[in-house]
Amino acid sequence: MKRSSALFMGSVLVLGLCASCSTSGADTEESGTTDGDTGPVLPEGCAALVEPGEEAFTELLGALMDAQPGQTVCMSEGTFNFVDELSISGDGVTLRGAGRDKTILDFSGQTVGANGVKITGDDVTITALTVQETPGDGIRGDEVKNITYDDVAVKWAAQGSLENGAYGFYPVGCDGVTIRRSLVVGARDAGIYVGQSKNVLVEDSEAYANVAGVEFENTTDATIRRCHAHDNTAGILIFNLPGLPVKDGKRTLAYDNIVENNNIPNFGEPGTVVAQVPPGIGFMILAADSNEIRDNQISGNISTGVVIVHYSSDLFEAYDDAEFDIYAQGNYIHDNTFSGNGTMPADLILGVTAGKTPGADMLLDGCVDPDLANADGALSNCFPGNGAATFLNFDLCQDNGGMTEDLETVNCMHTPLVGRT
Repeated sequence: MKRSSALFMGSVLVLGLCASCSTSGADTEESGTTDGDTGPVLPEGCAALVEPGEEAFTELLGALMDAQPGQTVCMSEGTFNFVDELSISGDGVTLRGAGRDKTILDFSGQTVGANGVKITGDDVTITALTVQETPGDGIRGDEVKNITYDDVAVKWAAQGSLENGAYGFYPVGCDGVTIRRSLVVGARDAGIYVGQSKNVLVEDSEAYANVAGVEFENTTDATIRRCHAHDNTAGILIFNLPGLPVKDGKRTLAYDNIVENNNIPNFGEPGTVVAQVPPGIGFMILAADSNEIRDNQISGNISTGVVIVHYSSDLFEAYDDAEFDIYAQGNYIHDNTFSGNGTMPADLILGVTAGKTPGADMLLDGCVDPDLANADGALSNCFPGNGAATFLNFDLCQDNGGMTEDLETVNCMHTPLVGRT
């Protein structure tokens, strides 16, 4: 088990002396009885219980360090005011609150650490609590396996503020990410973010008042379903960006989501890619291949419902990465329900569509890789079966002989993705 030696002895003493945070008997852990005749009732399944108070951070950190694989550290109802980053380094540990609206970790006075919670152990689960007002990311996981956020919220109260943290959930370089029944509000970059990871499931979750509601960046084999992305600058982003160790994210499957009214002003950190995303975007695919967007409700996004675009140095920052593939190819957008999109396109959208107003439900830049053959159509971006949705190929690279609204030019099919179950 991974642990911090500098705090180990202190945590052992805390756990040995503080009846308010844990019990020591195995029978007590299983039955939910008291610690002898003096301790509080330990909830069923909990190896330790931490309650709010001046020593809560020390007690919680010690309990997490002492937890064995498969054990759960519990937090009682109440608000915990933390000034330090909370670290979870042990493998197989669960941190469980008393309920998402009952256990609040408040980092508004944080002075130490870049994140609210940082996870460096494998097979870690966080559940039934809220993290709020972190100056940095809410809950971060770096290069771990099988990280789970279940019934968790990350929130910032200020609207559209650069003082808010960049990301709510931030698993990066991970294999196995599950985010379910969760909520992020107010992130100045992406609320629910998954970067350079694989084998991802995001389900039954909500994101609003963020710059990007959800973002998959250089990530492979992700599934997002039954989520509600609304009132962000952009709803769901599927991006590949240059200059990162993982080059070629692909195969995100998005279905049964509601993506609506993503029209708030962009308050992203100047100089970041997300700060260049125009308001009013439902879905955006940037330089990513073989993604599928199907059976979603996409409405009220004033720039467009779906846009697919290559990474153009005319639109985004210049880069120096010879291995980066700038094109978005083989994407499959089908059987979605569109309404009320493109009613007031942002200036960037008007610039590439020659000022077309109203705009289209579905936009495609029409750019193709000149070095690749596409005789079998595998690289084509396909848009079949989207009802009365409007379409525009705005021919940004001048590969198609001019703009066209002809859906027959993109009436093709790909093999559907299976996704995670």
